[in-house]
Amino acid sequence: SPQSTWGYLQKTMEKAKGEDILKKEQELLREAFSSSDPLKYISLGVMPLDGSKPKVYSDKMSTPPFSYLRGSVREFKKDAPPPTYFEASEVSPIQRMEKKEILKGFDRPANGGLECVDPEVYEKQKGVLMNLLKQVANCIFVKGGEISVTLPVAVFEARSGFDKVLDAWRFAPIFLPKAAKEDDPVRRMKWVIAFAMSGIHCLPMQLKPFNPLLGETFEGGLDDGTTIYCEHTSLSPPTTNYMCKGPSGLYSMWGTHKYKIGFSANATKGRLSGYNNIEFPDGQIISFKYPYAKMSGLIMGKRMCYFTGKMIFVDKENGLKAVIIFDYGKTGGFFNSRKKGCKMDEIEGLLYRCDMFAEKQKEVKKIGDLKDVESVICKISGSWLTHLKFEEEEYWNIDAHKPCKITFAPKVLPSDWRFREDLIWLRRNQPEYADAWKIDLEEQQTKDLEARKKLKASQPSNN
Repeated sequence: SPQSTWGYLQKTMEKAKGEDILKKEQELLREAFSSSDPLKYISLGVMPLDGSKPKVYSDKMSTPPFSYLRGSVREFKKDAPPPTYFEASEVSPIQRMEKKEILKGFDRPANGGLECVDPEVYEKQKGVLMNLLKQVANCIFVKGGEISVTLPVAVFEARSGFDKVLDAWRFAPIFLPKAAKEDDPVRRMKWVIAFAMSGIHCLPMQLKPFNPLLGETFEGGLDDGTTIYCEHTSLSPPTTNYMCKGPSGLYSMWGTHKYKIGFSANATKGRLSGYNNIEFPDGQIISFKYPYAKMSGLIMGKRMCYFTGKMIFVDKENGLKAVIIFDYGKTGGFFNSRKKGCKMDEIEGLLYRCDMFAEKQKEVKKIGDLKDVESVICKISGSWLTHLKFEEEEYWNIDAHKPCKITFAPKVLPSDWRFREDLIWLRRNQPEYADAWKIDLEEQQTKDLEARKKLKASQPSNN
């Protein structure tokens, strides 16, 4: 709340250098938090307090007002000063509307998937591996063996991970209102599958978004009036909870994303684990899971982006289920061989009435492996890069459907992503400042996590 935030800030003011600057900020904070407008504090930090440069908040205070590091031991750093917060013109979403913009820097080779071909990205990422090796060596020989590394901002895009996930939901205004107006549960399921599949091609990326900090939030939506709220609620494992409300109460979507990432010698693989639940006014709920995203060729070979595993859609009340297999033509082996004529981005799937009491299957590599099928409704085919069909009926086509625009709420909580200093400095083309702030923020998060673990361990068990 504004009141508790004001109390917290009062306690941390004593760390500021310069009595006049301290008083000036205290007056601004007191005025904002005592205002009849509960969100007047949003204007704080947009203008320099005493900074000698237009985008520097202060030449004496170590952090701007809503910093995750307020109250920490961080000292003022000339080589990483506190930034002013974004003005309204600086927080417009990154909108990629046309297929050419969405897939910029990628080519679709003959065997499918997406090949990274952007020379600017390759140039930015030069030396990143050597940078990580140096950090590991420093941890071993200087810090006594505790390994803790941080990715440099050279591999980052100046946007939050929340913002990136929203890319996959930008087709909601096209497909979910159609689903809401359907009385037939099967056709409604098809429109939900079309919504989920249509956004997959928006997820591949060559530059990484910033992982949310603990407690970081997002408030925004889509240009049809859809509202979206997200909060990062755990660091171990990294977890985000979200709520999405369609216009006029047509639908609501909510869920928990746990970020799972793994590395091999030449590739990385990850997914947003957890079910996404869509509820309609009549009570029908359809839940689905995303597949794994994979990038190979990190060190040698062509750098490829593609999806593996499966998507599962479930409507328990009506006994409906759909399973879609990604890269279904893969036959395995050292060279990742695949069936002749099958492209890496092609899918195969099945929509069917299922036995809800059947034993759960961990491994389903092909549709023929499914053991909970009571009766087949239809086959699913297509590609996450081009189209989606139920038998011969096409529901989504990349050339026919354009994504809607993301919107950011004008007034947000102090925990909003737009107040984090590393992202601010990167968007302002100051990567050195951004790197320094990113390291400070991550180190503080690690310290806080360890402190919470120690506190929990010291408390008596409820058992």
